[in-house]
Amino acid sequence: MEKQSSVPAAKASSHTLHLDNRRKAALTGVMEVLAFDENQVVLRTESGEVALMGEGLHVTRLELSEGQLTVEGKVDSFLYTGPRKSGRMFGRKK
Repeated sequence: MEKQSSVPAAKASSHTLHLDNRRKAALTGVMEVLAFDENQVVLRTESGEVALMGEGLHVTRLELSEGQLTVEGKVDSFLYTGPRKSGRMFGRKK
């Protein structure tokens, strides 16, 4: 009889996004800021990568230890991808 190894259960994802009048976005579950400028903020969250696109965007709060990020400016769109095994959704791959 083969001995089976015990694999711990994966941590449950916890990610939220709150958008207030397309001028302020508050996100939780943020693990890393991959890139940002005044037109785009690209993040890795517990639910995959997300790009926030708009005009005059600036990060007003970033607390990675708590997984929280706030962005202000004119928000035009969000684009999500699922969790990635390697590489990045935007920009160059490693």
